[in-house]
Amino acid sequence: MQSKWWSLLLLPLPLMAGGRDPFQPAVDGCRTAQLSQWRYGGAISDPQLHIGILQDSAGKWRRVRADETLPTNWRITLLTAQRIEITTGPGCEPAQWAWQREGIKNDPMDKPAVSAVATDGNGGKKRSTRVAGRR
Repeated sequence: MQSKWWSLLLLPLPLMAGGRDPFQPAVDGCRTAQLSQWRYGGAISDPQLHIGILQDSAGKWRRVRADETLPTNWRITLLTAQRIEITTGPGCEPAQWAWQREGIKNDPMDKPAVSAVATDGNGGKKRSTRVAGRR
């Protein structure tokens, strides 16, 4: 008699499990598996506003700001020229994530431009006074 009661209690158990396909991966509502695929390229800033350049897992570059919510429901909590931090949402692990700026500084390109007045008009190169074919 007792075994019949236990079998009746176990009968609705498969119904409570839902219709999830056991051969498909579990749905990641937090999308934390994508965190390592995103890249932070740096920020464009003025004294009042930082705009971050962030590449998503699909390779698309996005302009983001502090306190903005991304399409993955992550919220940007800190945005500086070197670092960006997000919160992934309630119940997600990890709860916070940070990226460091990637890439190198291109010193020759990042130097201030030399004014045209300071050069001789030929890009700093001397012109040859020789004519081709003559000595």
